[in-house]
Amino acid sequence: MYSSIRYFRINIFIILFVIIFINISFSQQKSVLQIIGNDLGDSFKDGIKTYSAPLNFNSRDWITTGAVFITTSVLYLKDESLRAYSKKNHSDINDKIYDAGTGYGNLITPVVLGGSVYIYGLASSNDFVRVTGRMVFESVLYSGIVTTVLKSVTGRYRPYMNAGSKFFQPLQIDEGKLSFPSGHATVAFAISSVLSNRINNIYASIGLYTIAGVTAISRVYRNDHWSSDVFFGSAIGYFIGDYISSNSVSVSKNKVSYKFYPGLNNINLIVSF
Repeated sequence: MYSSIRYFRINIFIILFVIIFINISFSQQKSVLQIIGNDLGDSFKDGIKTYSAPLNFNSRDWITTGAVFITTSVLYLKDESLRAYSKKNHSDINDKIYDAGTGYGNLITPVVLGGSVYIYGLASSNDFVRVTGRMVFESVLYSGIVTTVLKSVTGRYRPYMNAGSKFFQPLQIDEGKLSFPSGHATVAFAISSVLSNRINNIYASIGLYTIAGVTAISRVYRNDHWSSDVFFGSAIGYFIGDYISSNSVSVSKNKVSYKFYPGLNNINLIVSF
């Protein structure tokens, strides 16, 4: 049933894209095609910049990288105890909360969210919004490639395989042996870091990173990952998303601003791009 709903949403998204694209194309076919072509070119350039970034790391960047590896190692030593703690804290309320988190980390989220933002920006000729949608795709794609390669290379067994936290069998494609790092955590933090940087609002950032954090914890809660898996996956998503949204070849100087105006019986919110 869940699978049917998911594919129904994907089909609706595709239909809307085609309708909007055709509608725009009739009035400005050349410019739309050029914009999309330029975006593809910029995405390729962003990928090159992202993967070559370590060649230009300064001392602060390397300290941050070292801190990520040290924290991952500490969590690795605590994986079994953290798994046991998680098992003791299951409840109906927690089930619902972490189900929502798992959904945020699914690949369908950046497809629908990033695609909707991109199409809206394209249809409204809003470059800032369009580029934001593109950045969501880029961050998930480039961080996802890193995570996918590491999963296969390390071949770590998932908790539900009951082989222990220290069991690895490199070069795997079996789903049960692709635990490190967490793909859901990577996706969640890749999306949240991009949107947080682009929206540039403290309240939005708190909400976005809270959702991403719930997604990461849900993977341990659901016995799909070890704590070190989700931390390292979160770090990959965060840093690549943050880098792309801060160093893209087409980073706009524009920011999204929020203004609150109190009314008689309500509070009005105005969002300006």
